[in-house]
Amino acid sequence: MKVAVITESPDIYNLGARKLEAWSKQQGYQVVYSYRATLESLMADKAYLSALFTWDLPNLIHDANLLKYHGVEVEIGGPAATVMSDHIWNLTRIKPHLGIDERFEHVKGDFEMTFTQRGCPRGCEFCLVQKVEGKKIIEYEDYNIPVGANPKVGDNNILCTSWRHQEEFAERMKIVRNLDINSGFDDRIFVLNPEKYFKLYRDLKFEAWRFAFDKPEQQEPLKKCVDYLHSQGIGYRKITVFALIAGPGSSFEEDRKKLQFLIDIGCSPYPQRFRPFDTTFRNYIPSSWGPQEDPDLLFGYYGIAYIWKSCSWQEYLNAKLKGRVIVPSEQTTMWRD
Repeated sequence: MKVAVITESPDIYNLGARKLEAWSKQQGYQVVYSYRATLESLMADKAYLSALFTWDLPNLIHDANLLKYHGVEVEIGGPAATVMSDHIWNLTRIKPHLGIDERFEHVKGDFEMTFTQRGCPRGCEFCLVQKVEGKKIIEYEDYNIPVGANPKVGDNNILCTSWRHQEEFAERMKIVRNLDINSGFDDRIFVLNPEKYFKLYRDLKFEAWRFAFDKPEQQEPLKKCVDYLHSQGIGYRKITVFALIAGPGSSFEEDRKKLQFLIDIGCSPYPQRFRPFDTTFRNYIPSSWGPQEDPDLLFGYYGIAYIWKSCSWQEYLNAKLKGRVIVPSEQTTMWRD
């Protein structure tokens, strides 16, 4: 049997697709792994298509219909397929798999990413996790150790797991270099006992200590977490904070001040652009934002330490906007609510 495993999300490691590839090989199948459908995948008996992001769904739908036309059996999965399953069904007449696919969740192999738990009790309205994994914390014992140059842990809230799970995690991950706990630590938990958590995780070879700044009430606990890390000799280069920007109801200036706050307290901000669940447009801008209030401006300044250490926001803004108006390019589609 010949199987095609197709990821529709370029340049992003697709753990689900890689596990499916490994599982298929373990079954003795001939496997073709590719980005987008290829001539070779059109000759497969079955194809598995996966999209991580909703803006990749137009490609997925095109590929699914093309493969069907050539007589290939098609299955569709991935986070984007879960949140826009009706959209996919309407355009392909294929019902996607919803949520975590237990057939492949515990496949063993050498993967660049791992999950040691699933779910997050926060249930934030803007977050995909509650729709894909749910709010209940599920701890794994049989997880893979990530390998490669950029090993990642995808856990969405590891500090919500049991202390036993965290101790075992810290012990097992000591062998991993440049470890990226990609979703980071929940500041509202970390701040309750920073000494305890720092002592547990300090020996891991982190790419950076990661946190998130999604809601205004996180400002104070986040500052306390950063202050504590500073007291332990951790500088701004090793403290990254994902900051949600351009969400419904937010203003450009509010988001700018949010990012400036992160610089002021001594960490490296990473602007995290809000994107709705129900659209295949990649670049959302709140309807209340003006024509020159582009989230890319915030990322271009606050997302690059060299820039914000070299000039002021106003100097940067003047240089970027002088003599031009920010409009959609031919390559980028902007979507306003």
